[in-house]
Amino acid sequence: LERFVVENDDLLALEARIGRFNIFDALGIKDAEIRHSNFLAFILDPAESHGQGQLFLNALLMDLLKAAPSELRPLSPIELDGTELRGVEVRREWEHIDLLITCEDPLFAVVVENKVESHEHSNQLSRYHATMSEHFVGVKSLYVYLTATADSPSEEDWVPYSYADIHRVFERVRATYKNAIGDDVRVFLDHYLGLIGNRFMDNVEIDSLCRKIYKNHRQALKLIFERVGSPASAVIAEAETVLREDGRWTVFYRQSNLIDFVPTTWLEWLPPLGLDFKSDPRSWFVFRIELYEGKLDYYVLVGRMSDTAKRKEVVELLIAEGSKFGFKHSGQKVKNNYTRVSGRERILRWNEGCEPASDAIRAGVKNTLDGAYPKLNGIPALLRPLFGA
Repeated sequence: LERFVVENDDLLALEARIGRFNIFDALGIKDAEIRHSNFLAFILDPAESHGQGQLFLNALLMDLLKAAPSELRPLSPIELDGTELRGVEVRREWEHIDLLITCEDPLFAVVVENKVESHEHSNQLSRYHATMSEHFVGVKSLYVYLTATADSPSEEDWVPYSYADIHRVFERVRATYKNAIGDDVRVFLDHYLGLIGNRFMDNVEIDSLCRKIYKNHRQALKLIFERVGSPASAVIAEAETVLREDGRWTVFYRQSNLIDFVPTTWLEWLPPLGLDFKSDPRSWFVFRIELYEGKLDYYVLVGRMSDTAKRKEVVELLIAEGSKFGFKHSGQKVKNNYTRVSGRERILRWNEGCEPASDAIRAGVKNTLDGAYPKLNGIPALLRPLFGA
């Protein structure tokens, strides 16, 4: 413990990076879905006191329309470009919908279901769709499923969207219109962007520092976790360590509750068609370890691709042939954005408030990976012909 806190340059660097004052942290609302939705409603409402009119709304709508498949768009990005929206109303918790944006001219609506830490329940998405059909007859609507990492929604007519996407859009608006945005609004926006950047997004500097600290001070951290309770991220950290110490796998992405990875040998043939992880577009086909409510699961996922027709071929083939590679049938329909091509496999489960031991996590992850790896050899040969290889 003394070595952990005394002359620990990595810890000091990490604290300097994330310890800056942030109004959202100070108010304790970094994980509160209601507060995030309130901020978005404020910044997107042209009538609010930020004084920026439709600046943020238009930027976000344009990005959402570009991200949505053409058949799900209420209007095209070209129709929106340069259009003055009339009769805009932004509502919070209308009929339990997190965020509802309606416009009279042109006539459309945007429904946003916001999930920060929680997941869907009670057929929420289908119920909201039915509510809109009842109250907004004839109004074309865009349905947006907002999560930290653009998780796959249960309904295929919902568009997955991430907080990283919001950060990218608002950061671009801030840089482009920095001289037009008032100082008070700019500071408020900077705090929110800082929160998203540190809380929800992949950050190479922070990830590197965390790995170094965990590697060099594992025993001290283990003692701290044992004394005060291990945060959920410690479970993922243990799983990530197993992956990084095993040369058979390469980690694409790590969040507080999940890790995306692939067999290292696949990096030679995976075509760069992915749209989710910009620094490595090969990450459209991933193996995922996910932590949720006392469960650690493993499954296989096909994410967004620039070639949607090719993506459909890939997904259909993997679902049809998946049993040959140990994939349990997921029961999911082929979606345009995110599709699990295998069912969830349980690695570990534990009672709430009682985190599993480090050895149990590592053993569970290792056993799962050791069982899965030998069954994957035929997948490159199955998929390569679809890409002319």
